[in-house]
Amino acid sequence: MRSLRLLQNGVWYEIHTRINNREPLFRHYKAFALLTRVFQETKNRFVFQVRGLQLADDELRFYIKPVDGMELPAIMKWLKQVFAQRYNRMEGRIGHIWGDRYGSRILAGEPAEVEEVVETGVRPHYEKIPPTPFFQHLFLLPHVLVPE
Repeated sequence: MRSLRLLQNGVWYEIHTRINNREPLFRHYKAFALLTRVFQETKNRFVFQVRGLQLADDELRFYIKPVDGMELPAIMKWLKQVFAQRYNRMEGRIGHIWGDRYGSRILAGEPAEVEEVVETGVRPHYEKIPPTPFFQHLFLLPHVLVPE
């Protein structure tokens, strides 16, 4: 039986999630572009702050502070589910995209400064240009993401 997820109001969470079988999905530009669009839709659907995105070939890490801590499962469910459905439809495949539940850890205070986190961000090996500019407006500066 899995342990209960700890949820609190007004705190930052460190989130990490992996692609199934550690497949290097985010090396592919189409997968990265789709993740960008789905994150933007998540931003429009829920109210939260986000900082310090780290994207590797097979994993996604970031800090998030939902307005209501109880919304964290809804935000993550929507993000992962919509990405998986759209990626499968786009690639004509079926099955899991994400390896397991996302991991979350409550931070004692504010997350680390963005400059420290970005250094270990996107790994360089993509089909086209590195996709960092797509996420710049969403993640590099700490700000509140509010539905439009």
